Amino acid sequence: MSSLGRSAIFSLSGGLDPVQPGNGENAAHGRLVGAHGTRDCFIHRITSAGATLTVTGPITHGERATMELPFGVSAEGSVVGDDPDSLAFRFDAPLDVVAALARCLAALPAERRQMPRIELRQRLCLRHGDQVDFAWTRNLSPAGLGIEIRASLKVGEVVEITLDGLRPIAGEIRWIEHGQAGIAFAEEIGWQILMPWLRQVADRRPPVAHEPMVGSVSPLGAVKNAIRLDAATHVRSGSSWWNAQITSLSNALVEFESDTEFAPLCGLWLSLPQIGGWPIRVIECHGARHVAEFRLPLRPHEMARLSESARPR
Repeated sequence: MSSLGRSAIFSLSGGLDPVQPGNGENAAHGRLVGAHGTRDCFIHRITSAGATLTVTGPITHGERATMELPFGVSAEGSVVGDDPDSLAFRFDAPLDVVAALARCLAALPAERRQMPRIELRQRLCLRHGDQVDFAWTRNLSPAGLGIEIRASLKVGEVVEITLDGLRPIAGEIRWIEHGQAGIAFAEEIGWQILMPWLRQVADRRPPVAHEPMVGSVSPLGAVKNAIRLDAATHVRSGSSWWNAQITSLSNALVEFESDTEFAPLCGLWLSLPQIGGWPIRVIECHGARHVAEFRLPLRPHEMARLSESARPR
């Protein structure tokens, strides 16, 4: 029963959705122990709230049971639904999905240790050509990423993505359909890197609501040469990168928003459109909103390039 690591979907969202009838090829084998005895089941998706599955044998809505997962974890809960081809099993207590995934990997021989697909929703920056756009993740594996994006992409296009807390990752667009796209990484990401990152994602607090800046809507509103930019970008702290959106800047200050809070006096590198990395120091933080000063003021020709990039296309 160690096939779970290759087939079932681990999800960092807590929702439970019924599955479509299937033959079990895209699921992992488990067991359901309840009033009707022990029945085999195929587990399609695992979240902190429960699992979606198909079951062989009789089933009753609301039935109390214990689900035995293939990697030495059992969870008590109740059945939701009465169609054995499309069920949900709701856990009594939240399951630590990342810990369950770690146990799954540990149970596999080293030569077969491969992470399954992870379902998660995270904002990311996507660089393609001379453009940078925001997108949302749908699922992630060591070899690639599924995303939702509004920007125009082309199959075969080389891109670079930034996920909060990881280095930028190079990849190639493999398919595009109805606002979704699949990206194959140029180099696979090892589970040794992904597991600590997934733990950070699971433990991360929800984004803090924007708080008003002190004194005005924007501290750059009264600055003569300030530019309204609204540009997707990222900032670097050490070897990790974090997604951000520049809202406005002057030659001395920049205002940006990020789901990650950076404390005042924190030193960062900010990626500026058409210019590249620039050292900044945070001077104010109000939830997701930050004001920072450029360690080296922008020169007139650099401000001109930023003004050009801010014009509607």
